Amino acid sequence: MSLIRYENGTQDAFTPATADISVVEPLSSQDLFILGKTDASKHYRKYKGAGAGTLITGLASPVLGLIPAVITSSTAPKHSNLNYPNEELMQKADYYEGYTKKAKKIKQGKVWMNWGIAFGVNLVAAIVIATGQ
Repeated sequence: MSLIRYENGTQDAFTPATADISVVEPLSSQDLFILGKTDASKHYRKYKGAGAGTLITGLASPVLGLIPAVITSSTAPKHSNLNYPNEELMQKADYYEGYTKKAKKIKQGKVWMNWGIAFGVNLVAAIVIATGQ
């Protein structure tokens, strides 16, 4: 039992809790997959080149912008761009699969969002030009 005495004369008594950390269960395949997806959501950020290339090309021409959008959204992120937090976990197949699938989905979403922005800008510009304003 431990005792804490305060300056005002009061005291708190408590028994320190002990944790049994000797039993740690390994993560299941499903848990590793989910952890990989969660970590990718937190750490994968290197899609900016693909997104920026699509946006710039799409602003020049939405039809031409489809070329980098299709190419970059259909390819998986490079291993060097994954920015994963733990090398040991990345060696586990289920974690790797969850991380890379989520990273590709993030990259696809950003690429197509940027193409959509470029398309919208071009559409608004065409409407403004057509109406003479």
